[in-house]
Amino acid sequence: MYQNQYSNPPRPQQPRKPNNRPASRRRWLPWLVVGGIGAVGAAVFAFIGVLLLVGLLGNRGVASGVSIAGLSVGGQSVEAARTQLKQWAARPVTVTDGSRSWQVSLADLGVTVDVEGTITELKNAPAQSNLMPRMNIDLVTTQNTLVGLSQQVNIAAVPDTPPQQGRSMEIPVTLSRLQADADGELVDGILELDMIVVDPPPSDSRGLDSSARVTHIVEAGQELALIARQYGVEMDDILALNDISDPDLLYIGQELLIPAAGIYEPTAETAPAAPTSSGKSILVSTDDQRIYAYEDGRLVHSHLTSTGRYETPTVLGDYKIYVKYLADDMSGPGYFLPQVPYTMYFYQGYGIHGTYWHNSFGRRMSHGCVNLPTEEAKWFFDWASVGTPVRVV
Repeated sequence: MYQNQYSNPPRPQQPRKPNNRPASRRRWLPWLVVGGIGAVGAAVFAFIGVLLLVGLLGNRGVASGVSIAGLSVGGQSVEAARTQLKQWAARPVTVTDGSRSWQVSLADLGVTVDVEGTITELKNAPAQSNLMPRMNIDLVTTQNTLVGLSQQVNIAAVPDTPPQQGRSMEIPVTLSRLQADADGELVDGILELDMIVVDPPPSDSRGLDSSARVTHIVEAGQELALIARQYGVEMDDILALNDISDPDLLYIGQELLIPAAGIYEPTAETAPAAPTSSGKSILVSTDDQRIYAYEDGRLVHSHLTSTGRYETPTVLGDYKIYVKYLADDMSGPGYFLPQVPYTMYFYQGYGIHGTYWHNSFGRRMSHGCVNLPTEEAKWFFDWASVGTPVRVV
């Protein structure tokens, strides 16, 4: 069938709407996308940079030329410096008395090193600094260690012919130094002991029955001269009875035959007169190195004591107990003693108290106080009261 080519005439084209958007805006679009991506990337890189910076600052090394306790740690990492400090804290300390020496640890001396606190100071230290480690010290532990060491350190005095002087650790003075400056005393790993010269005690034979016998068990810190004084006999008699050639060769637990019926106890005839005829009273004899307890003028108890040395004498005169403490920290010029047991003060800082830093009762040993074995100090502490008269002669 013939179809007229004009039967479906073409539609007329619609006029195109004009594009009102400016051409420049279309050109910026890609750049906006690229810029946004770049900004996000820059922020990410900046954040990563901050993290890296913080990390680097937190782990930065020690400034150049810095040392601590004589250790050169400048330029090292903090971790390397920490390792060196821990090794330093674990090293032994040499305790010395001139040519003699012994080794203990810082822990034995009651010392702990604050490693992390020291490291904090180290990280902030400027170049060329010389720091001291942070230390804490428990002086009770220090004292206990020195007391235990004294059995090896002390040299007994011998009332022989001629008499031989001894040497003894002066623990209160050493404790005072450590209390004042533990860092400075221990930083080089050496602790110099304070020692005193000890004179032999005088002979104290009381003319006892030489046929009597008693067995004495040697305790820590005891020496033959003072054992003889405790029983009121001659040291030579103990040596002969026990076939001992060297009075220094005693050991803990050793059994000694003593030519006496027991520990010497003064009688009413041999004791000094009581300070008062009524009530309780105490008398301390610096010549006899003995303390006496009386009730109504009658002797009820006595024991060897250690009063002040000649350079630090115990005050003489009549006093009264004015305060009592179960334990008290005691200090004075150049000495310190923590938690001294059963302390009774009778004049200013002078007191009667227990003593665990020496066992040399029967000779002058103190800085002015009246030293007693702890169990004897407890007896006087329980027996006496505030106001009890004390006479020192």
